[in-house]
Formats: sequence, structure tokens, C-alpha cells
Amino acid sequence: MISVIIPVYNAEKFIYKAVRSVLCHSCVGEVLLIEDGSEDNSIIYCRKIASESRNVKLYIHPNNENRGASASRNLGIINSSFPYIAFLDADDYFLPNRFETFIKFVNEGILFDGIYEAIQYFNGSNKIYGIKKNIPPNKLTHFLIRGTYGHFHTNGLIIKKEILLKAGLFVESLDLHQDSDLWIKISHYGNLVSGDIGRPVAMVRRHEGNRIWKGTNFRSMYKQIQVTWNWAKREDIGLINKTLLFRKLIKYRVSLLFRNE
Repeated sequence: MISVIIPVYNAEKFIYKAVRSVLCHSCVGEVLLIEDGSEDNSIIYCRKIASESRNVKLYIHPNNENRGASASRNLGIINSSFPYIAFLDADDYFLPNRFETFIKFVNEGILFDGIYEAIQYFNGSNKIYGIKKNIPPNKLTHFLIRGTYGHFHTNGLIIKKEILLKAGLFVESLDLHQDSDLWIKISHYGNLVSGDIGRPVAMVRRHEGNRIWKGTNFRSMYKQIQVTWNWAKREDIGLINKTLLFRKLIKYRVSLLFRNE
């Protein structure tokens, strides 16, 4: 069974559709709504949804603080009850095929700690996003560091809770690229396999005001690589992977000297 974690921030227009797209899947044991100090009526909608379904649980940060998506996902992970976890942003939704691969692998006895699949953006282009090649699990860390075949989206991942805990969860001090850091770590600790990389399992909304779409924040990328490098120094991820990370770190450090950020 799967716990689905949904951070909620100013999503009153979308939250019902998001939750409905999750509850229709029989393998989902619970939905955890993490209300992140919204400025609209999201908390009212969340309370109503939780009162209507025993499979929906609502969590709120102390003092109704706005802690961000990473802290909200971490709160959900810690309070989840089932061995596997999936994520969904409150303004997005799962497609009917979201857990087909998961069910297929379980029924066939295929061993895995996580599955990554594709998502599609609401941009009218029908272009999907995700890893573009089936990568052997023992090589995934390397290719995530290099970025050769792309990266997977949070909404397209299913992962064991124990692997997330071992990896240390999302680093809350990172404003951006927290997922890039965590995906490298879980790919090292767990057996992550590709699912349907040619067909989306979720639809993802891109907002004009979303800071991640205002261009790449160079300094935040450097900060993420610093965090990942500090972890990699303590782990046996292989000399080649450590060298790749260190070169990236130096590249960004030098580049920052010539940028005004």
C-alpha cells in the first residue's frame, strides 16, 4: 500500500481535483494533506476533504507557519503509515495509469525500492518530462549527477519510506533543487527502477509566479551541489561519481566569482 503526500499552499482552486485523482486508486492507503500556512481558504477545503474521507489525514505546521514544500513533504513522510510513498503537488493531479507499473511489478514479484516515471506539463505541447532512458539501478546515481538523460519529477516517483529516511529526507535549508539532492541520495541507497518513461502518470501545472520558472538560480544550484558533495564525501559512491560532483562544485564556485548574484 502507498501513502500519498500532498503539500498544500494557496491551492483552494485545485485541491479537490488533486485528492480525487489519488483516492480513485485502490493501492493508495492514505492521503496526507500538509497545509503550509496558505493565505487563501485552502485550510477550509482541506478540513472538509479530511472530514469526508477516513483515508485523508490533515497536518498543519506549528503556529500555522509557512515552512515550504520540503518541510511539508518531510512532515508527511514522518507521519506516513505505509511502506511506499508517492508525492503530488496540490495544484496537479494523477492520471488513471499512475500506479499501473507499481501494481504490475508487485504482482510479478519484481524487487524494487522505488519506481520513477514520466509527467506532463500543462503547456499544450504534449511534451513529457522525466528520465529519457531505462537506466540500470547501479548506474542511476552516476547519470543523475551528470544529468545525461534528464531527471525525474517529484510527482512521478514512488519510493520506500525507509529509503527516504536513510537518505535524510529533503534538506529544508535548500530553497531550490532539494529534489535534485535527494534523488541522488536515494538512488545510491535504494534499487530504483524505471516504469513507464514514455507515457505520463501525472499532469503538472506551471505557474507564471513560480520562482523556479523565472530562470535558473545559479547560487541555489551551487548550494545544492555543496550539500550533495558534503554527503558524498562520507559515502562510498565511487571515485568517478565523487570526481564528477567535485568538478561541478568547483565549476559553480568559480562561475559565481564572475556573476552578480
